[in-house]
Amino acid sequence: MTEPSWVRTTESKRLDAFVDAAFAFAVTLLLIAGAEPIVSIGGLQTALLNIPTSACCFALVAVFWQAHRSYGRLAPTRDAFSTLLSLAVVFSVLVYVFPLRMLVSSGFHYASQGVLPGSALINSFDDLKLLYVVYGFGFAFLSLLFVLLFHHTAKVGERLGATPEGREGAADSAVIWLFCMIAGLVSVVVAVLGPLRQAPFLPGFCYWIIPLAIWLRYALIKRAKKKAALQVA
Repeated sequence: MTEPSWVRTTESKRLDAFVDAAFAFAVTLLLIAGAEPIVSIGGLQTALLNIPTSACCFALVAVFWQAHRSYGRLAPTRDAFSTLLSLAVVFSVLVYVFPLRMLVSSGFHYASQGVLPGSALINSFDDLKLLYVVYGFGFAFLSLLFVLLFHHTAKVGERLGATPEGREGAADSAVIWLFCMIAGLVSVVVAVLGPLRQAPFLPGFCYWIIPLAIWLRYALIKRAKKKAALQVA
């Protein structure tokens, strides 16, 4: 098995290890937040019903963790700005897990028509609006941090040990995370101004902007490349 063409510095390894540990702790917080002592069959049933919420929250946190790992591969060394952004990601994730679990748990409760737990979290539409706003701003802010991380690597990647291909990949990732940030902000606007009473799920559907925007972008890029190839031929 061949060695990678880049070598991370000791400082970078320590920083990435710290970030990985922080993400692991965030997952622990997710599980603890929904955990109840299992002392009866009823408690076991409740714990099992919490599995979908825990799995969904875990997957969302894993997306951010994987993004930082991908960034680490693109930027073998770090400067003060990228280090600061990584630490900001750690802090933001540890705060983000709480509104994340509340929103996902409430969403599963609503979608399952009361079968799954989550009824005691939200008592009014004002509570739901606040939760959407807090979650949306948290998601948008985390996405902004990754936009800055990848954009910084695309801009000064040579100084950070990134290859030309790595800088191109970083620029591409920055655009994707920009879509994520926009989706979070749109969700906040819809939660504040939209018909929340008639469609309480609408702010959550705003996050479908992300895969649709990514698909449209790659479709346009593919079309442009195909057109360029035809012109050359």
